[in-house]
Amino acid sequence: QRTQQNEAAPMMQPEAVPFSPVVPSAAITGNISGNISTHAPSSVRTPDSTQNPSNVAETTLDEPVIETVKRDFQMVLTKMKKVVIPSADTKDELRNWDLWGPLFLCLILAILLSIDESDHTSTQEAQSRPAVVFSSLLLIVWCGAIVVTVNAKLLGGNVSFFQNICLLGYCVAPMIAATAVCMVVRISLPDMYYSCGPGPHTLCEGGVCMDAANITINVGDKCTGWTDQDTCLGDGRCNSVHSNAVNIILRLLITGGGMYWSLRSSLGFLSEVVEEKRRALAAYPVCLFFAAIAWMVLLRTSSA
Repeated sequence: QRTQQNEAAPMMQPEAVPFSPVVPSAAITGNISGNISTHAPSSVRTPDSTQNPSNVAETTLDEPVIETVKRDFQMVLTKMKKVVIPSADTKDELRNWDLWGPLFLCLILAILLSIDESDHTSTQEAQSRPAVVFSSLLLIVWCGAIVVTVNAKLLGGNVSFFQNICLLGYCVAPMIAATAVCMVVRISLPDMYYSCGPGPHTLCEGGVCMDAANITINVGDKCTGWTDQDTCLGDGRCNSVHSNAVNIILRLLITGGGMYWSLRSSLGFLSEVVEEKRRALAAYPVCLFFAAIAWMVLLRTSSA
């Protein structure tokens, strides 16, 4: 009987808590017995090295050799432009110093200056001149750069050793340009030329020179050099040497311009890392350094 009364009695609804929001019955339906996922939401992505290569440390071990060469060559060109044409970010660019660029520029300058002596092969001494010029220039450039760098460091310069070596090496670029132009000037306009002169048995009277066989000698006509025996007539010899002042003046101006350009680039950087009262002491060896290179350029691009 009690069981029948319990079944017949209506089910009592739970009383609502005062001020509580009404929750729809559909909001609490569903399967809540599933496993709890530990994965991040779909809107949050974890770093993936395949999707974002910048998260992985860059390496050049697996890249082709040609790509490495191209990148290094581009870096050398950029740094040389920053040094030769100074700008506000030149100092920051030189913090990432390298020695490949200075070595490359130094080799180019040494090769250009040694080519000038390669055609004088009459003696064994003359044949060894290209090697002497090449090695001498390398020694002067690198030893001079080391001396200038040590001097700047002793004066309290706020610059690293290899950073200053890198700077001086790149500042040789204007001297390379000056050397190339001087060689072109020498080819197109020789600094000296030869002309026919009287021989040992030549008699000159009234502006006319004749030898013992009464052959008129063409004194003053241009010839090719001491070994020229066909241009001069009779007893004449190709022994008169004349200097070309135009060639000498042009080479002086070109070499001086290259030296000024190099000094402007190098001293502009050193003036920022050396105290003002010591800048003259730091600039003096730099001037000697580029003056020695300019003097070698003048000597090696002449015909003497």
